[in-house]
Amino acid sequence: MKRKFRMLMSFLSKLKKDKISVSWNNYDGDTEWQWPGGVEILSLPKNIVKLITDILESKEDEINDIDCWSETDYYNVVAEIYPKDKKIVISMQAEEYKSEADTYERKLENPELEDYFKRTGVEIIEARYSGGGDSGDIDSITVDGESSNIGWHSDSDDDKLIWNTLYDKLESAYGGWEIDDGSAGTIELNNNLEIVISHEWNMRIMVDCHDTIEIKEDDLEE
Repeated sequence: MKRKFRMLMSFLSKLKKDKISVSWNNYDGDTEWQWPGGVEILSLPKNIVKLITDILESKEDEINDIDCWSETDYYNVVAEIYPKDKKIVISMQAEEYKSEADTYERKLENPELEDYFKRTGVEIIEARYSGGGDSGDIDSITVDGESSNIGWHSDSDDDKLIWNTLYDKLESAYGGWEIDDGSAGTIELNNNLEIVISHEWNMRIMVDCHDTIEIKEDDLEE
């Protein structure tokens, strides 16, 4: 392995770059060594990429011992190669869930809805929704704090009016709310025709872990 390290550094030093980065996906301790990634590897010969991979793979046990945790068990193994210093620094990134809140507020102009509130005496309608993986729905609707059976399948004209208003405004305010990691939130609609959507986008990001491994020639076996 030392010979491969020397060959690698000899080649990369000719590129006159201070640092070259390569990464691999890792799921639950299993690194996909066969699929290295990163913009810089596109300009490297395949045999050089193979040298990098072989060296990193020889340190797989140590890499898996890096103090790094992801609730999804998804990681990136990152190798930063410093040809001038003749060393490789290995780090990991962990996938984390993150949320971002937003609020949508409007005064609606809808004669049918205005008539509904006057006729029924209802003061406030509240709904909860959630979605992800390209599907989502309004999970529940309460009318003046009481649970209701209002849904997309409702037969009554009043129920359809409420459902369509809530769903259409959600789509208008936060199009794509059910795509990928999705989102969740609440909708409030009162008898003044004021609607408030408290929305929370869900997303996954890669976060750097603190521990690193440094490899020099003397750290490798013959």
